[in-house]
Amino acid sequence: MRWSIVLVAVLVLAAGCAARQSDSPWREVSLPQHGARVLEFAPIAGGVLALGSIPAGDGRAPAAWSSPDGTRWTSVPVRPDSPYGALAELISAGTGTHTVVLGEAFGGAHSNPRMTIWSGDGRGLAEHAQAMEMFGGPHAIAVTAAAARGSTDLLVGGWDGDNGRYGAAFWTSADGADWQRHAGDPALSSAPGEQTGVAGVGTGTQGFVIVGETLRDNILRPLEWTSPDGFGWQRHELPGANAVAARVGCGDTGCTVLGQSIGATPHVLCWPSADADPVPVPGTGSVDVLQVLATASRVLSLVALDHVVQLASMTPNCTGWQQIYLPESAPVARMIALPTGLLLATTEADRSRLWLHALP
Repeated sequence: MRWSIVLVAVLVLAAGCAARQSDSPWREVSLPQHGARVLEFAPIAGGVLALGSIPAGDGRAPAAWSSPDGTRWTSVPVRPDSPYGALAELISAGTGTHTVVLGEAFGGAHSNPRMTIWSGDGRGLAEHAQAMEMFGGPHAIAVTAAAARGSTDLLVGGWDGDNGRYGAAFWTSADGADWQRHAGDPALSSAPGEQTGVAGVGTGTQGFVIVGETLRDNILRPLEWTSPDGFGWQRHELPGANAVAARVGCGDTGCTVLGQSIGATPHVLCWPSADADPVPVPGTGSVDVLQVLATASRVLSLVALDHVVQLASMTPNCTGWQQIYLPESAPVARMIALPTGLLLATTEADRSRLWLHALP
């Protein structure tokens, strides 16, 4: 009798666990490849491009996959053209007439980031090796993110400009291979008495949007830069002080910016427009805004609070905040909206997991 009772208890516990798993709004889908780290998604004709890396020897190697729906994956040929390209993880991308991709490896005497540049589509990606001082060398600060719109590819970051002041900079290309650096743009570069910095970039119906900050009089102020073509920029100082803008997501009606306050207890801030006061949204502690994604009616955000990612939904004007519980705890995540739902990659040090959720 005792063993019968134990068996019944085990079966009831198992049934309860299965019920809780089946009740989850998240459905786990297969990784495109064993050991894959999926760090970026990009829309392509007929589906989505997933970008990241796979295990290779003692390190990682660049990898990409395409899918029509986020569940069925096809490996995309990736052709490195430099020693660091063969070691890179693909971390950021933008899609215009083609897809431009930013890769990152670490090496050299100081194990600094070594950026690699790629372009292509769902049929293949090729690296375009660059002269060392196009993105690196003694004047380099960082290359942060990639975007594309039409035939213009854009990379953003920081550079030690011709005026001898560190500041925001950008790079442009028409084909993903030949690049021009713009380190002295009057809107982005540092004026006397300030230092500008770039954190993120996005695209919308009106063109490109860069977000970041300026340090002036020992006070950080959030900034947004806009351009219809990626070449001529206009600076907008967002309301608020001791704050930075980190990521931007643009929809049909405009762009929503997320960032954080700077101080003893940082918290998440949301700007519904360039002239609107920031709206505090739930979340304090160690703040890392990872992504802002605009859908047809809502804005979704991925924010790491104390190194644990949280997903939230809000209106484009930063109201109606709702937390969406994630299927697992992870320090890094990335998402994209598909006709089949919200595709999410949660990532640990050695692998990712993929999930689908009905589009909030």
